[in-house]
Amino acid sequence: MTRRLPQWTQLAALAVFILALGYLAWLGWGLLPGNQEAEDGFNGERALSWAQAQCELGPRPAGSEEAVMAGDMIIKQLDDLGWTTRVQKFDYEGVPLRNIVAMTGEDGPLLVIATHYDTRFRSDRDPDLDERAEPSPGANDGASGVGALLELARALDRDRLQHQVWLVFLDGEANGGLPGWETGVGAAKLAEAVHPDAFIYLNLVGGENARFTKLPNATDLLQDQLWAVAEKLELAGVFVDDLGPAIDDAHTIFLKAGVPSAAILQPDYPYFRTTEDDCNRLDAASLQNVGALLEFYLEDGRFLTIAPALK
Repeated sequence: MTRRLPQWTQLAALAVFILALGYLAWLGWGLLPGNQEAEDGFNGERALSWAQAQCELGPRPAGSEEAVMAGDMIIKQLDDLGWTTRVQKFDYEGVPLRNIVAMTGEDGPLLVIATHYDTRFRSDRDPDLDERAEPSPGANDGASGVGALLELARALDRDRLQHQVWLVFLDGEANGGLPGWETGVGAAKLAEAVHPDAFIYLNLVGGENARFTKLPNATDLLQDQLWAVAEKLELAGVFVDDLGPAIDDAHTIFLKAGVPSAAILQPDYPYFRTTEDDCNRLDAASLQNVGALLEFYLEDGRFLTIAPALK
């Protein structure tokens, strides 16, 4: 004969079960990007969650449905955070593209901080020759910069800003060097529309244990100031005061247009433009390092101290 639990015991068990379900539901909801409770300061885990949300879309090559979905996600998040957003639509070689611009501030010099959100058509640096025709997942080369800028958009105390800031998400950047694609397609289109006082580019900012070197083809005064902030924040082991290789990217487009420019990017990321550039390679700590530096740099107003000398 089966013994039944006393009624009060059954009720207690049911209550515990309901509470457990509620906790798990709350936990799962809280882990979604944009659903975590508000907090002060840049959070690398949250930046990582935004990168992962892009990876879940799959590769996001320029002009694809997945790239459109990624762009829509970016716009919605910026709108939800109260940023003024603009979209710059254009075509390149018959491919419809769009740059996404988030703006804040009305007075003072303009600093543009940009990244790209498209991914590469082909993994042409993959060590497996059979994989080179496959698209790259674009986790570090794409999603990491977007995750960092979206989290910066949330964490930044805009009331402390003393100048204009644009956060820009470029399209058509990942295919530079492929047949028919020039370097910096989205950056070149943006440079036609705006001539900021300075330009900072983020790319490959989420790799595990990422180290960032200065670039010989960048504006010394601007990158020296960024690296000095890193030292103040005890990040000198991450932002290494050495010259790395010259890298042509979006920042060089603006340099050629006469805009002082710098870049934060990992020059030796081993999975660059391969099929293994997936979200398993990303590191919340690296995103935290980059985001914390930019947040402090903007809120502290240091850019104003060099802006006149940059002209």
